[in-house]
Amino acid sequence: MKNFYFFIFYDIFLLSIFVIILKEVISMFENITAQDLEEGRKYLMSGSVGGKLPIIIESGYGAVVVDREGKEYIDCTSQAWTYNIGFNHPRVVQAAIEQAQKITHVRTSFETIPKLVLLKKLGEISPGDLKQISFCLHGSVANEGAMKLAMVNKPEGMKFFVPYSNYSGRTLATIAASYVDPEVSAPFKLFMNHFIRFPEAYCYRCYFHRTYPACDFECVKFLENMIHVNEPAYAIFMEPMPGSGGMIEYPQGYLPKIRELCDKYGILLIYDEIQTAFGRLGAMFACEMYNALPDMLTFGKAIAGGYPLAGVIASKKLKPFPPATDSFTFSHFPLSFATACATLDVLIEENLPQRAQKIGQYITMHLKRMQKDYEIIGDVRGPGLMIGIELVKDRGTKEPANVIANRIVEEAIEDGVIFGHSRFKGQGNVLKIKPPLVITQEQADKVLEVFEKYIRHYDRNRV
Repeated sequence: MKNFYFFIFYDIFLLSIFVIILKEVISMFENITAQDLEEGRKYLMSGSVGGKLPIIIESGYGAVVVDREGKEYIDCTSQAWTYNIGFNHPRVVQAAIEQAQKITHVRTSFETIPKLVLLKKLGEISPGDLKQISFCLHGSVANEGAMKLAMVNKPEGMKFFVPYSNYSGRTLATIAASYVDPEVSAPFKLFMNHFIRFPEAYCYRCYFHRTYPACDFECVKFLENMIHVNEPAYAIFMEPMPGSGGMIEYPQGYLPKIRELCDKYGILLIYDEIQTAFGRLGAMFACEMYNALPDMLTFGKAIAGGYPLAGVIASKKLKPFPPATDSFTFSHFPLSFATACATLDVLIEENLPQRAQKIGQYITMHLKRMQKDYEIIGDVRGPGLMIGIELVKDRGTKEPANVIANRIVEEAIEDGVIFGHSRFKGQGNVLKIKPPLVITQEQADKVLEVFEKYIRHYDRNRV
């Protein structure tokens, strides 16, 4: 009995210590001054993506982030398309706290319960025969892993094929798989010879000046000729819907045609689903919507409710990695595995893919109504809550309205809405509406109201 009371007392003591530490962590940033922040800012090396937006984000809930002054913003970027289930979901917070009290890092040589439970959950929902799963912490690294697995399975290969507007990362291995920015890419040209770019089915700006469906997929025929000339290939590596490169919605039947090409020439099909997986388009995985399953897909961003996690899901037909081929110190990160388990539960129990489909249709319907009223709106694309609006100076010439797109992103912040835009460094003309899937209809109405305010202004003042 004495031992029993001892352990009870000991547990209470440990919990008290944890609460004290937690309070210290919470309060350690309360007395920071603006000068402290400016001093810290001057040590940051440049090179991160995007530009500086005038917000210091301090917290978030649902579809909203809150800055240091307490101002709230509806976030249509989900902070790099990561918070599909919303900011600080209680289930994710609880999972993180419980796991942090146990252990946060384990060598890859050992197993943990969160890892095995997550493997079970992912394996049960992954489509088709995609049942081999590996983990890492970044989408770019996951894409490198998919490349390596393709090389393991197709040792005779020489190149990867990627669409012009594809985006798969900024590591040395993946920078060539992303849309070309000569200024960014030039120093790394020695590492950019392993990809061949091809014109994708961008119907609004068809590279072949044809019209769907009368075109009979001229773009696929062109790609087949490229494969003929450049055999043998490892894989076609692509996003089922390009995100950063322009939010391009492929026409019905395009991805099945790509699948047929891969089967015909014995090359692999790899989908980068780092932005599209886990409900954003209206299904758990985008490939489920297009009747064209890949040989492997990569995932990341939204999987762990704001914690870092990514990986590869491969067909059972593929040979797995040899030992130590794709191993990383923090690829076994129990904290992220625990929050990922909670995230998947929330996605399923709260029917968030279906919600994305419903609220996405609502927003898109209103945007298409605006398209009739404002010449500056060239095209509206979906599906789900992966919405892109292509802005043009003239509907006839389709001249991109890059400056306007970037101004709207910068100015709408004053109205409490954070929009996204395509490409980096102001090169894109596509505005993005990709909020957490928990966005309310009232919040969606606010987003549409703010968007129309600026569209109305810039439709009269095109630059």
